[in-house]
Amino acid sequence: MIALLFLLLTLAMLAAWRDKWAVSYSLFAVTMGLSVYWLKFHATTPLAVQL
Repeated sequence: MIALLFLLLTLAMLAAWRDKWAVSYSLFAVTMGLSVYWLKFHATTPLAVQL
C-alpha cells in the first residue's frame, strides 16, 4: 500500500513538472485521501501482541 502512495505522489510530481496542473492536483488529492485512510487503519487496529 505504501508503494502505491509513493507511486501516486511521483506521478503527481511528474504531472506538475509537465504543467498538467489538474491531473497533478487530482492525483495529490487521491494520495492524501488514501494516506488518511491508511493512517486511520493503522491507528485504530489493535495489535495482536502476546507477551
